[in-house]
Amino acid sequence: MSWQVIEKDGQKIRVAVHRDKRGTWISHQGIVTLVANDSGRQKSKQAENIIEAPMTGKIVSIEVEPGEQVEEGVVLIIMEAMKMEYRLKAPIAGQVDKVQCEAGELVDLGKTLVSLK
Repeated sequence: MSWQVIEKDGQKIRVAVHRDKRGTWISHQGIVTLVANDSGRQKSKQAENIIEAPMTGKIVSIEVEPGEQVEEGVVLIIMEAMKMEYRLKAPIAGQVDKVQCEAGELVDLGKTLVSLK
């Protein structure tokens, strides 16, 4: 994984970039996007109800349990990467369907951590 600085609306933004056989993964503020090799078109890898690891890192804590109702913006997972803490929030209100990680686990970019229904 590497870091790139891009400019958007006159502001500089630092994003995580990872390349693999499927294409280029770009991560910023908990949103992971795959630019596929085969089509050259940008595809969102994260559905509204799926929370994926925005980069390779360590799960510090899991703030929810399956079956729990959550509001949009509630912190679901706290992870650490590159000596920084990231709070992954619910993109929508809903019920926690599955938690697919454990505290202390090392996860790769794009791994599904929590799904909502």
